[in-house]
Amino acid sequence: MSDPDNYSVGWICAITTEYVAAQAFLQERHDGPKHVSVHDNNNYTLGRIGTHNVVIAVLPNSEYGLSSAASVARDMLHSFPNIRIGLMVGIGGGAPSVRHDIRLGDVVVGVKSGQGGVFQYDFGKAIQNQEFHEAGFLNQPPTLLRAAVSGLMAQHEFNGNQLEEAIDNALSIHQRLRKKGYKRPEAATDRLYQSDVIHPPGDDVACAVACGDDPSRFVERRERNGEGEEEDDGGGDDIVAIHYGLIASANTLMKDALIRDRLITKKDVLCFEMEAAGLMNHFPCLVIRGICDYSDSHKNKKWQGYAAMAAAAYARDLLLQIPPNKIEAEEKISDILSGIHKLTEESRDIAKEQLQIHKDQVRERLSEKEEKIHQLFRLSSSNDATYEWYKDQVEERVEGTCQWLLQHKRFQKWLQQDESGPLLITADPGCGKSVLAKYLIDHGLPQSATTTSICYFFFKDQDQNTCRQALCALLHQLFSQKPAMIAKHAVLQYSKDGEKLIYSTNILWEILQSVIKDPDAGAIILVFDALDECGESELTSLIKNLESLFHNHQSSKSKVLLTCRPYQQIISKFHGLFRNFPNIHIPGEEESEVISQEVDSVIQHRINQLSLSPGIRDCLEEKLREIPHRTYLWVYLIFDHIQQGDFKQTLKGAESLIQTLPRNVNDAYERILNRSKEEQEPIVRKALGIILAASRPLTLSEMNVAMSIDDTATEDTTKSIDSLDLEDDNDFKSRLRSWCGLFISIYQGRVYFLHQTAREFLLANSAFPTLLGRQWHHSITTRQAHHVLARLCILYLNMVDSHVYLLAEEDGYEMPFIDYAIIQWAAHFREAHIIDGDPIIPATLKLCDPESCSYSYYSKSRDSYEVPSIDETTDLIIASYFGLHVIVKLLVDNAAYIEAMDDYFNTPLIWAVKGGHDVVVKLLLLIEEGADIEAKNGMGQTPLLIAVQDRHEDNVKLLIEEGADIEAKDNEGQTPLLIAVKEGREDYVELLIDIGADIEAKDNEGQTPLSVASEKGYEGIVEMLVAKGAIS
Repeated sequence: MSDPDNYSVGWICAITTEYVAAQAFLQERHDGPKHVSVHDNNNYTLGRIGTHNVVIAVLPNSEYGLSSAASVARDMLHSFPNIRIGLMVGIGGGAPSVRHDIRLGDVVVGVKSGQGGVFQYDFGKAIQNQEFHEAGFLNQPPTLLRAAVSGLMAQHEFNGNQLEEAIDNALSIHQRLRKKGYKRPEAATDRLYQSDVIHPPGDDVACAVACGDDPSRFVERRERNGEGEEEDDGGGDDIVAIHYGLIASANTLMKDALIRDRLITKKDVLCFEMEAAGLMNHFPCLVIRGICDYSDSHKNKKWQGYAAMAAAAYARDLLLQIPPNKIEAEEKISDILSGIHKLTEESRDIAKEQLQIHKDQVRERLSEKEEKIHQLFRLSSSNDATYEWYKDQVEERVEGTCQWLLQHKRFQKWLQQDESGPLLITADPGCGKSVLAKYLIDHGLPQSATTTSICYFFFKDQDQNTCRQALCALLHQLFSQKPAMIAKHAVLQYSKDGEKLIYSTNILWEILQSVIKDPDAGAIILVFDALDECGESELTSLIKNLESLFHNHQSSKSKVLLTCRPYQQIISKFHGLFRNFPNIHIPGEEESEVISQEVDSVIQHRINQLSLSPGIRDCLEEKLREIPHRTYLWVYLIFDHIQQGDFKQTLKGAESLIQTLPRNVNDAYERILNRSKEEQEPIVRKALGIILAASRPLTLSEMNVAMSIDDTATEDTTKSIDSLDLEDDNDFKSRLRSWCGLFISIYQGRVYFLHQTAREFLLANSAFPTLLGRQWHHSITTRQAHHVLARLCILYLNMVDSHVYLLAEEDGYEMPFIDYAIIQWAAHFREAHIIDGDPIIPATLKLCDPESCSYSYYSKSRDSYEVPSIDETTDLIIASYFGLHVIVKLLVDNAAYIEAMDDYFNTPLIWAVKGGHDVVVKLLLLIEEGADIEAKNGMGQTPLLIAVQDRHEDNVKLLIEEGADIEAKDNEGQTPLLIAVKEGREDYVELLIDIGADIEAKDNEGQTPLSVASEKGYEGIVEMLVAKGAIS
């Protein structure tokens, strides 16, 4: 057995992976210690590196953090009293930045000139958007170790670090470790996502699947040349790069990229970990970390083994730098730390201080389940933008504006009242409602982390326009500010519904209302901006639920602020709230004089930014103030004209310029689009039509492809995807701007209209607009726009289908438009109302071929039960699934088998019902020898059962009118009435009862409609059933 007194180097690991890697670099392994301290619970491995005897210890299994590391150090020093230097070696999360190109497998060494190499950045918790308590920099590593680091840095500067070779040598000796995940993973698994890309909850979902491979989602980084070949910069890179700087240590795992980036910017942090802060002031050591992930939600266990090997290889090289007599000259750590027995007491004091700091704010730590639930509510829109991003895109107010609301008596009364209540602010388009909402959220409403929570949502047509998105955003913010609410109001529902809970608007409303009514939640202010951009049916539901929220408004301290345009069809929906809260409406449209004065402040602000003489600036300001109906949007647009204009720099020249300026927003839009050359008009209309019809904002790359497709072509003339004459995205961006000017905006590589009014300006009111010359106002119909995009998607997919190898994801071949085209082509086809004889029909028929590559690609992107399978399906089934009326009719007219089934026994009629395609359902039922209305799929469901379950009201009525069996049962014994009850659909229940549905029908578990309604608490349905004689 080995004598503990012979060991002078202490090496601490946090997890087994690090412990294994450390042992792999021992040049000689010794027997275990012949004795240890009585209360020492550590496990030790003893050995030699160079001339130094090393003792390696690991933290107990599943124990992490500052106190655990401190306990291990304490016991080690008791059992090995001769230890003179210490190392903390293992894995950590990287903190990549423009300044520090940190990659997976790199090594970070905790040394920083003039200060400690470890920074304790919090006392316990990582929750989105919360600041951390800064405990400051901890003691520097011992001088001997810092000197050895300097020597190693110089050696590596000359010769490279050879860490990769050292790892290979170790793995050649310990062959088993290669199979156990300690060799270097494939480079493709090193993925650094943009900070706003968040991995969805669920550890079993791989990033490649959950977060995608779209290059725009990754941070662009140069390739490392690990071969050592000579290049212009003087040579190759080390495969394992070594970084020296600050390591941030805390009691919790860092997995929020936004907080990571804040600390990188603030402190120049290179790495995050969980143990070092517990050691530095009690066990003088050097911290060495191999990078296994990027401290974000995309945790990467594949790199842990290799990262641990890299850190251990560096530690070995460091020890080889130190002569044995230098270590012998060092003072024993146990002598330096005469107060070592206080170590765990101090750790306990830290924990007490931690609890005191967060006493009235958050629990010390969310459970893993609660953190998962919290992140579940963090939705991103279809373009990966978060709710914060939409607010941040709104301009900051100009000093002196927004006062018309802040000083309004109704606003002040609403703000100061103790009881809950709503406030509706309306104003004309372009009058700065969103700027106002942003200012209130950031500055104008009471800000208090302990008493008032402010949560917001900015509706955005196409992108953020549903109640579900709004509710998830509000709940994510509420749970960020009041984490204790997660356990009280979300955990139980999550246990019932799992991740599906975020797809039920009703459940989300229930959770929000329960939080709001909880006295422990404190005061809550919800801000909804731009209700006019919320879907019409969604808006009705929103207002209905707000009425319910404030029905007993004395029971909570919640307030809701809403902004929208003064449209009567929207304001009329508030009549119920107006009855209970008669003074909640502030009509900004009646404050036009005050708002115009504030617009004048913006004019003055913009004028002062122009490089003009004072006299001309004064002249322009005076003349602009004289123009009636001034709005913020108008000011923004006319200053583009002023800056673009080439006018004489005199007073008369300024006056002449004023005469030529647009008098309103529509005039400004017309002039912006007329700046394009006349021969460019068709291509500009094509671009605007694409933006109008797109289901989400397209990326520049997608737009580039779409604009390069010849939409006048047919499938016979469009043969090759290589024929697309694509330009560089940056060059395309310049051309797109030259065509459309300020009419569009490009944010984060995606294309938008400048403002919702731009979309309204273009859209024609009739199906066939009458155009006079180069007129842009009301010049494009919705149908025309969808027709353009449908053709482009279909032609593109036909090109792809002619190149089978492309969909095999051949390396290096990018197809940025493929995902959008495959998912959305059918929706655009339906919205375009394409009729028989359209030139695009032959190409569309090809996409309905089950053997087409594009359908294969589409079906693989969906769950198998959601789409017709590839193996057993027909073109009629696919056309019915997509709801393509003209294609279905064409196929039926050509004797397609109407009762064909896929391998789940779904017929064309069943798929049409599933998709809610009532026009196709009617066609299939009403043709001669119509489809079997009682056909059952593999789950025993008839079309009527499916229509009721999926809430397709028109199809329910149509199927009943056509004689569907209202007593049909699925494999679980459920009738349409039972399903209607379970779905809580009173209207369906009433309809089915009125036509004689059996109210005592039982499913396989013996449940009746009444028992189900009672269990679910559907009082209205219970009353209806009892009134009809249902037996309790």
